[in-house]
Amino acid sequence: MRQISRRKPDEEWEINITPMLDIVFIMLIFFIVTTSFVREPGIDPVRPLAQTAATKERANILIAVSSADQVWMNNRSVALHGIRQLVEAARAENPQSSVVIVADQTASTGLVLDLMDNVRAAGVTSIALAAEGVDSL
Repeated sequence: MRQISRRKPDEEWEINITPMLDIVFIMLIFFIVTTSFVREPGIDPVRPLAQTAATKERANILIAVSSADQVWMNNRSVALHGIRQLVEAARAENPQSSVVIVADQTASTGLVLDLMDNVRAAGVTSIALAAEGVDSL
């Protein structure tokens, strides 16, 4: 009696991974689109201590003021009069943007107030000042 073979010896098996690759690329695009990128200001000033410091969620725009009264945004030093244009450009990307000013504890108060005025003139009303919490030390 002859055995009947169900497959031909020269037949090759192949797994189609195209649907899996489609799903992987769709997930990658989803994560890229939904991720919000935080741009660092460029310096890390010494923040003043505050008893009532609270964590602020969703701060998109970071502006730093050094101890030498230099303003930093997007990893570069910026003139005070140029802040308004940069904040307007960042706000155009995300209309719900909020600003956090990370001022050194020895920075002049007048410069920080002028900086806040320029940010408000750019249309951002949610402004916070960064401080080091007493509990985090």
